[in-house]
Amino acid sequence: MVDFPVFPDSCQRGPLPSSVFFLTHLFFLLQPGKLNSEEEVRVVGPGEPILALVGEEVEFSCHLSPYLDAEDMEIRWFRSQTSDVVHLYQGRQELYSQQMAQFQNRTKLIKDYIMDGSVNLRLHGVVPADEGLYGCRFLSSSFSKEAVWELEVAGM
Repeated sequence: MVDFPVFPDSCQRGPLPSSVFFLTHLFFLLQPGKLNSEEEVRVVGPGEPILALVGEEVEFSCHLSPYLDAEDMEIRWFRSQTSDVVHLYQGRQELYSQQMAQFQNRTKLIKDYIMDGSVNLRLHGVVPADEGLYGCRFLSSSFSKEAVWELEVAGM
């Protein structure tokens, strides 16, 4: 058995090893929900056209990559351009006053995983006029990014 000295004057005092310094800083840089300045935020949508049947419901999903807490962000679901509001989440609440008339009482925001940057929008009672370009945009104090996709409606 080997004996190690335990008296204060026998311990070497000096700078912390560089590996401890590195690991400490790495921990702070890679915390969930924190954005590394070199990392590019992206919004990921469906990625391909979605097919919906007249009278049915369709669900659109969007999430941030890397995963970030989106609870305090503006999340805007839109048609063709961002001013055509399908559904708006802002200031931790849903704002129906800016919603286009044809989408009133037809949308439901599913935000169970909003703290991970993931949200879904359910559109009820699909009609032929719903066919076209859709998108979702996440807006924070440090970025504004969006994803766009096509909704195809069948059974017209």
